[in-house]
Amino acid sequence: MYAKAILLVVALGAIAAVAQDLPANWAGTFTANNRYGGQMYSCPRGNTLYGVYSNAGFFIGAITGRTVEGNWYEGGRGDRNDWQGSFRITLSDDNQEFDGFYYRVTEDGQERRWHEKRLGAPWPSNPTAEECLIPGDENLLGAFFRQPHDSVAAGSYSLCKDEWSQIYGSFSDPDGYIEGWSVDSATGFHGYRYDNTGRSGAYILRALDQNTVKGFYWRGRLARQNIETVQSETLNRSSFTAKLMDCERVGPGFLERLRGPDGDDNSSASALAVSAIAFVVAAIALF
Repeated sequence: MYAKAILLVVALGAIAAVAQDLPANWAGTFTANNRYGGQMYSCPRGNTLYGVYSNAGFFIGAITGRTVEGNWYEGGRGDRNDWQGSFRITLSDDNQEFDGFYYRVTEDGQERRWHEKRLGAPWPSNPTAEECLIPGDENLLGAFFRQPHDSVAAGSYSLCKDEWSQIYGSFSDPDGYIEGWSVDSATGFHGYRYDNTGRSGAYILRALDQNTVKGFYWRGRLARQNIETVQSETLNRSSFTAKLMDCERVGPGFLERLRGPDGDDNSSASALAVSAIAFVVAAIALF
């Protein structure tokens, strides 16, 4: 009996040693319980981590071994700083979970725990660039056609950016508009969507390459009970430019109330800097 106990201890020690020797693997699908439910896709590219959680927000982080620090962005309206912030998370030795905190700019450094566990099959262990909304080199400004699917009709989009890094655009079928903010050299957008049927909701977009923009639209605000309303959006480029009159065809157009606190192109970076662990990594500079 004593010998069996010793063997068990040795075996457990060997398993722990193997786990500690595993290289950090940030690629995979995780829960998103500390955000809005659903799942989170995570894709490392070199020393940068890209990902999407709950189809509600996307993040960019700098990888240092088992720790990632970066910034996140969600769909929302009103004060931009309610919908962006920073984070720091650390991967477990066995790569099966991560733990840490995220911070919302308007909450003055208040820590919110971010602890998620890896999901197995059928969830992908190595999500695609599209699933993680990894941006390409081209921005998402210009003219597009919406790819129809399910109950979503084809329609045209025109997207413009002003000097305060606001993005505004109009679309058709049904007529409506989006308003929000530019992220990562205008390869990303987070804001809100409205249409003339009376529907509105949180909205995020990412330019995946020079021809394709992908994102998600929620019916209403971001809340766990609304996750079943989320639908994907795919826009196919028709032009690299759009006229301001086309972008402002529907709705109020660019509004001063959406500008960041600094009133300049670096308003987002300045706002994030007040968060407890906020930083701007050169490789993922916002603008």
